[in-house]
Amino acid sequence: MSSSEPVLIICFGVSGCGKSTVAQHLATRFDFNFIEADDFHSEENKAHMASGKALSDAMREPWVNALCDFLTEQAGQGRSCIMANSCLRQAHRLRFRNLPFRSVFVHLSGTEQLIHERMQARAGHFMPAALLSSQFAAFESTEGEADVALVDISSDEASVCLAAEGMVKRQLGL
Repeated sequence: MSSSEPVLIICFGVSGCGKSTVAQHLATRFDFNFIEADDFHSEENKAHMASGKALSDAMREPWVNALCDFLTEQAGQGRSCIMANSCLRQAHRLRFRNLPFRSVFVHLSGTEQLIHERMQARAGHFMPAALLSSQFAAFESTEGEADVALVDISSDEASVCLAAEGMVKRQLGL
C-alpha cells in the first residue's frame, strides 16, 4: 500500500450494530484517524432523532456533505481514516467511494431483535431503540458492491472486532 494512497475504512450498519466499537478497534490496530460520523450531525438532527423521529434524506444531506468535506481534507493531507457511519443509502456509500481514498466498507450485520436488545442495554446515546425499525427500513442493500465485507455481529464484541480486522486486512492485501 502506497503512502500516497490514503485508506478510508467505513464501519457501517444500522444504529446499535457496533460501528463505533469496531471502528475504534480498527483505528487502534491500523493507527488510522477515527471519525465518528454522529459528531457531524447538527444539533437539530440529533434532537429530531432523540424525539423518536427518523431523519429524511433532505435532513441527512448536509451531514453527508460535511463528512465528505472533512474526509477530502484528510485525504489531501495523506491521512488514512476509519469512520463509523450508518451509510444506510447506496448513494451515500457511492459518495464516500468517490473520495480520494482507497475505500473498504465493513457492513456490521445482525438481526433486528439482537440489535434492539443491545440498544436497550446501552446508555447515553441520542438514538432511541424505537427508531431501529426505521433504520432497517431505510437500509439499502449492498448487493453488487464489491468492496463491502460483511461481518456477522452475533458473536461477542472481541470476536466481531477480530473478524472485521481480518476482513479489512484481506481487502487491503495485508
